Amino acid sequence: MESPEAITAIRLISALVVLCYGSLLDWRTRKVSNRYWIALALVGLILLPIQFSVDNEPMSYLLVLIPVLAILSDIYLETPEGSAWGKYGPFVSYSIALIAIFGLGYLWVGEEYFQHILAIPVMMLVIVVFYMLDIIRGGADAKALIALTILFPLHPQIGDFPILQSDSGSAEILFPFSFVILINAAIVVAVLPIGFLIKNLASRELGFPGAFLGYKMNIDEIPGKHVWLMERMDNGIHRSYVRPRSDEDLPAEIARLSRAGYKRVWITPKIPFIIPMTISLVISTILGNLLLLVVPL
Repeated sequence: MESPEAITAIRLISALVVLCYGSLLDWRTRKVSNRYWIALALVGLILLPIQFSVDNEPMSYLLVLIPVLAILSDIYLETPEGSAWGKYGPFVSYSIALIAIFGLGYLWVGEEYFQHILAIPVMMLVIVVFYMLDIIRGGADAKALIALTILFPLHPQIGDFPILQSDSGSAEILFPFSFVILINAAIVVAVLPIGFLIKNLASRELGFPGAFLGYKMNIDEIPGKHVWLMERMDNGIHRSYVRPRSDEDLPAEIARLSRAGYKRVWITPKIPFIIPMTISLVISTILGNLLLLVVPL
């Protein structure tokens, strides 16, 4: 195995070990400690100069760590509530990151290799925005993707894999590997409505769109389960909704539904997204970006 493939193998093994264990924790508790994602990001940071050396690229490219570390400082540094840094720190961190990204992009505007590297902090910012917009719902999910962004500055290639590859080198810059993992994981999750429908057909409990998004559960079985409600009592009026409420007070909502006489209600399970992300890592490594099947890039 040549040096580039050896580095890729280290990256893949590290990611699989952490993601598999994270999947187990996510399934059991829906909580994964920061230390796993910090460890994965550290592996990526350590391998970055080694990658530059193997690829005969200048070590000055390590200046990309300025925006990377600025973003990580906001994510992981704990500050006292009400302190000046707690108030203005995020603004300072992301200002440094944005200024550095534009400055480095201008400095090496014609270097395609560095454009792949600069995609690291850019993708990190995209993930932060996705989390703020609730597109990525879990903090651990966002931190896992950020760690994978740092770990995989380039798309992994071992032998003839991945099978699906773009003819355009710019496609890998526009769609970093962590973004491919996110998209493929979303495709894996998109299969769930079929499973929900089959389950609801078997139990003869149908309702649109609830039958595609979850299933019914006895109200006294809900406490302690990792689920969101799809119905609630709102000022004495029964309402159904399909988008889970992140601020839901589950015990209070259950009590209101129970007092209103409801015994069995629609719920949607909290999907442990680290699991489809782990599946997606394997799919993305072997097959590549599944979007290439429908959108030529």
